[in-house]
Amino acid sequence: MSFSVAMTPDLVAVEAGATFPISVLIENKEAEVDRYEMEVEGIDPEWKAVPVPIFTLDPSESRTEKIFFKPPRASESSAGNYPFVLTVRSLNSGESKTVQGILTVKPFNHLSMEISPKKGFVSPTKKQNTFSVAIVNLGNVEHTVQLVGNDPEDACSFGFEHEQVTVGAGQQREVEVVANPSNPPLFSNGRLIGFSVTARSTETPSVVASAQAQLEQRSLFSPATVGLAALIAIIVALWILMAPKPPGISLTISQSDGLVGDKIQISWKAHDASNVRVTMGSGVVYEGDMLQGSKTIPLAEAGTIAIHAEASKDGRKSEVATQVMTVTEPTKSPDPEIATVKATPTRVKLGDPFTLYYKFNAAVTKAVVGPDNKDLDLQLEKIDLVPPAIGSREYTIVAYNKEGKSVKKSFTVEVYEESDATILSFTASPTEASEDGGGRVSLTWQITNSARNEFKQDGDVAATVVNPSDSRDVVVTKTSKFILTAIDAKGRKKQQSIIVKYKSNPNPPTEPPTTADTGTTATTGTTAGGPTTAGTTGNH
Repeated sequence: MSFSVAMTPDLVAVEAGATFPISVLIENKEAEVDRYEMEVEGIDPEWKAVPVPIFTLDPSESRTEKIFFKPPRASESSAGNYPFVLTVRSLNSGESKTVQGILTVKPFNHLSMEISPKKGFVSPTKKQNTFSVAIVNLGNVEHTVQLVGNDPEDACSFGFEHEQVTVGAGQQREVEVVANPSNPPLFSNGRLIGFSVTARSTETPSVVASAQAQLEQRSLFSPATVGLAALIAIIVALWILMAPKPPGISLTISQSDGLVGDKIQISWKAHDASNVRVTMGSGVVYEGDMLQGSKTIPLAEAGTIAIHAEASKDGRKSEVATQVMTVTEPTKSPDPEIATVKATPTRVKLGDPFTLYYKFNAAVTKAVVGPDNKDLDLQLEKIDLVPPAIGSREYTIVAYNKEGKSVKKSFTVEVYEESDATILSFTASPTEASEDGGGRVSLTWQITNSARNEFKQDGDVAATVVNPSDSRDVVVTKTSKFILTAIDAKGRKKQQSIIVKYKSNPNPPTEPPTTADTGTTATTGTTAGGPTTAGTTGNH
């Protein structure tokens, strides 16, 4: 047993939004220094923190590390039990040990309520006494609430669309409620009735939410309405007796300054008229019998523009109402530029992040990185991204200026899935074989965490299955490549190769010439001043 792991406690109960630490005791029982990696699986990554995931222990040394759990105080942190597994792995031997635990998120309650509209009314001829109650559960447990309406004067009766409503964690439910006065009068001054609607949890009665509103009770007749009717009658009579008034018109514009391409709203209101004419520059905005209205007009050219409005009736014209505005050309934004795009590293293990460095010119107002179109913070110059799958993944950065013009750059990140198998060593002795030494080479290797191991010489049709730790003597007659492949339990491969050079003898030994016995002796001689001649004598 190379090391041991103990976790205290293994049952963790924590309030949502609070931090709870647990202690992990690791003891190195080997006679050599070892490095360990610690991780927690089964818990949302945002709920946990491992301050020291990798550490070193001397022989027979023990060490206590901390792991912190902090589920956020939000409806998504549902109350309940969350099993998790703590894994500690030796980085030297690959051995791992696991400890199981349970994280219990305690329930918390938070109900809120809104009612709309805040004020309704009831009269003998018209009613607006239907209210909408919105119940929001901001806690992490479901509640079934009982709805009740009440007012201090006990002057209203209430009718609910549903008297009991179930609201899940993070959910909102809306219920209609009708409020009616108990005794509506026919002749009196109106009054306001304040009332409230309360939602109380049937499971936890202490969990309550309420909202207030008002109901205006209007009578059919009141002293004020009688007086108002009399006053209106007097005014109408006086208006009839008065002579017709000349037409008039008022003119307003939404802005006095603008840019080409903007839109301006022109509004007018005429009285004692039958026709209205509104012009802008040399063009007509409106001409007709609509005494009150507005038009939205785009600004097509720069300059000082005058807007005129005139009302008329029976040949009589009003004074011309005028508004003046100044239109200028918009300042063209510079083109967006992507100054820097760099991914480090460009080849990452599945589940690991890479860092994207980026930089733009000042014209860029928005930038995204695809394929997920994630917004880039223009105040920063880097972001960490995690590729979701193995293989070659292309990312594209698109930068925009304020006018919507865009520029893009792409880059590729290779994502691989690393094998659990490890080739600790693979050596050749000697590294260069010679003809004088017979071309003999000894290959030695050591592999861990593998399910199958294969050895192959470059050029072989099939590989040979070998042991994790072994050696093999081979004879080479040329420079050769040897390939060692380790395959883990999931079929993932890790490969290493060695090239052994071959050195031939530059001066090979030569064999002496052989002479056949023909029974003749050959002699050669040279005569002075003449060519060489050969003579042959034979034994007769």
